[in-house]
Amino acid sequence: MAKEIYSVLLADDSEDDRLFIRRALRKNPRFLLVGEVGDGEAAVAWLAGQGDCSNRAKFPFPDVLLLDLKMPRMSGHEVLAWLQTQSFANLRVVMVSGSFLPRDIAGSRELGAEAYFKKDALEEQLRAMLADILKLLDSAKGIKA
Repeated sequence: MAKEIYSVLLADDSEDDRLFIRRALRKNPRFLLVGEVGDGEAAVAWLAGQGDCSNRAKFPFPDVLLLDLKMPRMSGHEVLAWLQTQSFANLRVVMVSGSFLPRDIAGSRELGAEAYFKKDALEEQLRAMLADILKLLDSAKGIKA
């Protein structure tokens, strides 16, 4: 059964890209942006509840991780590889990258990303991307309301 609202953690090193995605998320009532991080290590800390992120009231565990591929300190692929060693059964991971190289897409899928979208700053494209992500989340097996 689909959830009414999905909480989102956005991991992207680009301030501009986070701004565009943040604006699009805020316009969709079915998404709640619970946090933003600028690199892969910070994403892992948030998901693992490590360090400053141990306070789950302040750093809630998300339903979906929007993950950039090319980030400092730890790439999106490295985050995906780490996630394979964890047991976050209900976490859904969607890559949102500037790269549309076949090897990047295939590598992301092989490492467990459920979808891969090319970044776009156009509001119309972002709205369409979020609609596609909602379809994916709503149809995903194992998601509990």
